Amino acid sequence: MAEEKDFNIVLDEIVLLEENTHKTSYEEGVKAGTEAGNPEGYHLGYHRGAELGRELGYYLGIITHFIRLNENSDSKCSEKISTQLEKVKNLIDIFPRTNSEDHDILSMIENIRGQYKKACALLKIPSTNPYDADISF
Repeated sequence: MAEEKDFNIVLDEIVLLEENTHKTSYEEGVKAGTEAGNPEGYHLGYHRGAELGRELGYYLGIITHFIRLNENSDSKCSEKISTQLEKVKNLIDIFPRTNSEDHDILSMIENIRGQYKKACALLKIPSTNPYDADISF
C-alpha cells in the first residue's frame, strides 16, 4: 500500500525541486572546492613564508654583524648609525612568527626593507639581497 502524503507537501516538493537541487549542488561544490583548494593554499603560503623568512634572516645577519663589529671595534660608528642598526634589528624581532590577522605583514615588511636600505646607505654598503625574490602578495 502506497504511503499517503499530504497533497500540499507533494506539490511543494515538485515546485521547489529545481531550487533544492541547485542548493544541494552548490553545497557539494563548495565542499569539493574547499577540499581541493586547501592543500594548494597551504603550500603557496608555506613557500612564500619561507622566502620571507630567508629575506629577514639575511637582513638580520647583516645588521647583527655590524652591531657586533661596532661593539668590538675601537673606532665606533656614529650614534645615528647605531640607532638605525638597532631600529632594524628591533623591527625584525617584533615581526610575527605565526600567522595572525592582527598584523599587517605587508606594511611591516616594507617598513623593514626601507629601514634596512637606510642602514645600508648610512654604512655605505650595497643594500642588495642575494635572495631577492621580489616577493609580492
